[in-house]
Amino acid sequence: MTERLELRVDGMSCASCAASVTRVLRAQAGVRDATVDFMLGRAVVEALAGADVDALARAVSEAGYPTRPSAAGAGSTVSRLAEVDSAARRELRALGVRLLVALVLCAPLVWVAMTSHHLWSAETVAVDASAPHLGGHRVRTEQGKSVVLQFALSVPLVLWCGWPILRAAALGARKRTANMDTLLALGIGAAFGWSSLVFLDGFLPRAGSSPMPAVHFEAAGVIVTLALLGRWLETRATIRTRDAVRGLAELQPPVARVRRGDAELDIPVSEVRRGDLVVVRPGDRVPVDGPVAEGASEVDQSMLTGESVPVSKRPGDQAYAGTLNAGGVLVVRAAQVGAETLLAGVARMVEEAQASRAPVARLADRVSAWFTFAVLGVAAATFAAWAFSGDPGRGLECTVAVLVVACPCALGLATPTAIMVATGAAARRGILVKGGASLEALARVDTVVLDKTGTVTAGRPAVAAMIPAEGIDLRALLSAAASAERASEHPLGEAIVRAASAEGAPTSMALNFASTPGAGVSAIVDRRRVRVGTPQFALEGPLPAPLAGAIDRERDAGRTAVVVSADGAALGVISVADALLADARESVASLRADGLAVAMASGDDPRVARRIADDAGIDEVHAGILPDGKARIVQAKRAAGRRVAMVGDGVNDAPALATADVGIAVGTGADIAADAAGVVLMRQGVGGVVDAIRIARATLRTIRQNLWWAFGYNAVGIPLAAGVLWPFTEWTPSPMLAALAMSVSSVAVVLNSLRLRRFARA
Repeated sequence: MTERLELRVDGMSCASCAASVTRVLRAQAGVRDATVDFMLGRAVVEALAGADVDALARAVSEAGYPTRPSAAGAGSTVSRLAEVDSAARRELRALGVRLLVALVLCAPLVWVAMTSHHLWSAETVAVDASAPHLGGHRVRTEQGKSVVLQFALSVPLVLWCGWPILRAAALGARKRTANMDTLLALGIGAAFGWSSLVFLDGFLPRAGSSPMPAVHFEAAGVIVTLALLGRWLETRATIRTRDAVRGLAELQPPVARVRRGDAELDIPVSEVRRGDLVVVRPGDRVPVDGPVAEGASEVDQSMLTGESVPVSKRPGDQAYAGTLNAGGVLVVRAAQVGAETLLAGVARMVEEAQASRAPVARLADRVSAWFTFAVLGVAAATFAAWAFSGDPGRGLECTVAVLVVACPCALGLATPTAIMVATGAAARRGILVKGGASLEALARVDTVVLDKTGTVTAGRPAVAAMIPAEGIDLRALLSAAASAERASEHPLGEAIVRAASAEGAPTSMALNFASTPGAGVSAIVDRRRVRVGTPQFALEGPLPAPLAGAIDRERDAGRTAVVVSADGAALGVISVADALLADARESVASLRADGLAVAMASGDDPRVARRIADDAGIDEVHAGILPDGKARIVQAKRAAGRRVAMVGDGVNDAPALATADVGIAVGTGADIAADAAGVVLMRQGVGGVVDAIRIARATLRTIRQNLWWAFGYNAVGIPLAAGVLWPFTEWTPSPMLAALAMSVSSVAVVLNSLRLRRFARA
């Protein structure tokens, strides 16, 4: 028996850090598996029941990453995400202080270094005869004095400003692990250590006079400064990638106004209980999920559905936490609070998606596992080659440049930043992606199979046509039918009642209501027996020829037609149809324009399904099929080499959703459908499918760009830093240039991923 544990891990700055934490956790007793995400500062551990979570946290903390248990589950998701963002901002401020000090020290350090190229003058200084005790000592020149200043400036710059880098590398070495900080620390240490030895050596007695090796205090200082700058920019950009997460946290109002007796009290949302009456004033956000008990208003639900048009709310309608009350006062009876709200579920899904890994990232994971050790080998070979050639000074410069330029941070950021930005942007449009694997699968689909009801159509029948009998007024026909259907729960009856309300047709009280399954309903309306149903049920005699022809035409068009009668005489025919969603035809055309094949699968009557497909512009139709039939259709397409996305909203769609390469569930449908899918749409319609696929394709394209950049940067940068061009140009990059390239590479990956934020603007 296993359980899922969560840990809050601080101090991780790259994928190598996450890999180190993963290795530590997987080595602990009772741990089956561990997934670590440095972007969200979270570790998810699958361990045997009863595992000591505090012991796991201690093990990771001893490895150099402060860790503590984190409350798991949806209840703490919003607050936990806010905590992650708050910690990142504290880190940003701390980095900012160190960066500011580094800049203040580095500027004069570089200026002094540029004006003095050697520690000691190459000239021989005459020995002062009056001071024979100085015989054999080199006398300090003005250039020597400048290097004293370089040493003084570089000590606090390297040891205080660069302390986080040095400490992380030391902790990694103690645990026999290596990461980005290892490379930076070795580069900084080599430049500063060599220069310090040369500087101190200048005070030792020495026979004669000779030129002294060059020092590289400025290289160590610039590496620290640029590393801090790069990390500050990365942290700042990463905070921007959490915009959607932070937005979700901010949607949860901290205080709710609850009606207790005759008083209204403002209490923390965490203290609201089921059954409480929550008062939501105009301009306030709803703090809980539940039905409207009193009042009427327009509510902005765009944070859930991506639709900007406010939704009318009346008593009995469902209200959701985080939505904005844009009209009158509403009183909502709390049904789901805290962890149970839809907002908490959305936040949990976004968090889990952002912490997931896409299959495309497997190559980067494999490379990151051995990359640091490979770079250490290249650096050692570089120094050995230059030393063998008789130029150890240049060898030191090239070795430091190799260690610094090979920073694997860009490689580690390539996938998680893109997934984080994309899933956040998708959530803003009412599209919830359950993970990186689903996102990648969605990007690769070439075929979309659509369920009909609730996806292509509204799933809510509406009156399509009314044909009155000779001498009967249209309004009288609708009034009689609506009066009889007022007590009915059948979707056809509800459609007729809604039509009467929309047309302003009056209804009367119905007595002796009776419903006959498969036939129709009857009631006494204004002292007449009104029937609505099949011709055999509604009429005492034959159906008039004009009405019989009308029924045939409506049925041929895929609509359901019922006869309305009074005391056995026909009043007319009303046809009802499931209306096509407003964006269906345009969205299907968009899918086809994007190169996707579109099919529709429905359990409805073939004539009805064919009409809907024609109206939507869908050529391939499968109708009258059972749930297992939909799954077989998906299986057949996959067997033919197609990559299939199945879109549905009902229990009957769940098998096909699970069978497809990626299932897309309409969130207004059944929970079992959402559980079987990899993507959940919070609004009806094919338009969400178009948006989801386009976001997924853009994300995969961005990940590939990031990986190509990261691999290409290292493939070019490492040989250049090692001095491969020396035989042709006698040029090698300085450690300062390597540090700048390292910072630019990481920031470029993050900025490229941030371009995906454009999808958040619906």
